[in-house]
Amino acid sequence: MDNSIFQRFSIEKSLFFIIVFGVLITLGAVFYLFFSFSNKGITVLSPNGMEEWEIGKSYDIVWQAKGIDRVGIVLFKEKEAKWIAKDIPASVGKYQWKIYPGQEYGDGFWIAVLEYPWKEGNKIDYSNASFAITYPFLNTCESLSIDREWLYLPSNFPNLRRVFITKNSYSGNLDGFEGADKICQKEAEEQGFKGEWQAFLGGDSDKETALERLNNTTRKGDGIFVLAEPDFKLERGDTCHRFLGKNFDEFWAKVIGFQSGKLDKDFLQNLTDIWLGRFDINSKKSCLNILAYNVSSTVEKYSFTVSCQNWTNNNKFIEDYLPGVSVSSFPVCYTPQGVSIGAVAVGGFGSGLENNNYSILVGKYCDSVHKLLCVEK
Repeated sequence: MDNSIFQRFSIEKSLFFIIVFGVLITLGAVFYLFFSFSNKGITVLSPNGMEEWEIGKSYDIVWQAKGIDRVGIVLFKEKEAKWIAKDIPASVGKYQWKIYPGQEYGDGFWIAVLEYPWKEGNKIDYSNASFAITYPFLNTCESLSIDREWLYLPSNFPNLRRVFITKNSYSGNLDGFEGADKICQKEAEEQGFKGEWQAFLGGDSDKETALERLNNTTRKGDGIFVLAEPDFKLERGDTCHRFLGKNFDEFWAKVIGFQSGKLDKDFLQNLTDIWLGRFDINSKKSCLNILAYNVSSTVEKYSFTVSCQNWTNNNKFIEDYLPGVSVSSFPVCYTPQGVSIGAVAVGGFGSGLENNNYSILVGKYCDSVHKLLCVEK
């Protein structure tokens, strides 16, 4: 009997130690996981603010990471984000970033290193302050042309003629052609573009088409057309500009054709959102069919003007129009089927996408807002 008690005590004692040992292991695992999680983190070491990194060179993005397996690297400017690298071992602690030509330059850039793949709750750290990306100072534009496989010309090249699309958008009331030209001049000066500027914009009459207004400038359609915004700055102070055409006709052919391989990507994107009016004497003079959806009747899709009354009107419909009320004084237009209707809309020609196809002759209501194409005189 004494032996059985002893054996029972030994078994119970063994079970007790096993239970205690199991509890300790569990507590240890929980403590380890909690400790490991609470010590997870990323710290960006470089760039950490005030640096100037030059396009064309390579720089090390450096970080420290604890308890993290893989990381990704993102470049931020304001609300825009761009991946630099993904799925990198966190333990390497650095990534060599080659800044290729075409990278946006200027101040206000930030680097973020984050736990990859990203999901809500993952660890992330940013540069302590913003840094700058600068363009190199070159002797000529030739190396840039070779690097990008595109012709760039220096700002002192003879007979250059710069163009740009406004950053802001405007309704059909531009205060006429004079007001439109002032808008181009103002935005040019705000962006540091010297010289005199004119809006490439056409009116209702044959004497006020966009092409005729261009031909009334000193150089008419002559000049070597380039983008106004420079891509690089030369050591002597001149700048390099992307070539667009050896004259206006060559440049405009690329615009009409919406040639993605011949025009800058940002410039091309903005081309789908500009006012134009009548381009030449062959452009339609009246009865503009406006690209519109959710209108109450067919008459609301037709405008008798094609240039917002020479860019002085920002209404959607003519003043005396009441929906559902037919008035004989409304200008008469004809549908593609030959049916006459009263045209009550107020519209103008602009560029845009119509049935997924680019066109420079898209009808737009004058109360809508669009950009302007500006040409150096």
